[in-house]
Amino acid sequence: MSAKKDARDLVAAAQEESEATFGEPVREDVRGERRGRSVVQSVRLPAEDFAEIERIAARAKVPVGALIRGWVLAGLAAERGTSLRDAIDHLAEEAQRLQRLAAVSSASPRCGKSSKA
Repeated sequence: MSAKKDARDLVAAAQEESEATFGEPVREDVRGERRGRSVVQSVRLPAEDFAEIERIAARAKVPVGALIRGWVLAGLAAERGTSLRDAIDHLAEEAQRLQRLAAVSSASPRCGKSSKA
């Protein structure tokens, strides 16, 4: 298993745990590791793109924030020291993702229609 795959698995597990326990009080016996502060970054997206992100999150049954955070962290992991093997693994995963998107797009009534006038 590649280091990038391991990192993605760790990120996914942390996201799932974070989202599953959001709002619950921390037990008294839990001692966390201080990793520094989180930073909130606002990003402007076209409404149509954000609506598509919401649809993808709904299909995946994950919160929109978790989906976006996962994409950002996966992109960051990809930028950190990529070996040839990791690059090949990434390309294979992206090809599979694009095939899934193409399948969804071909089933969509908007398929083949440009949103630009």
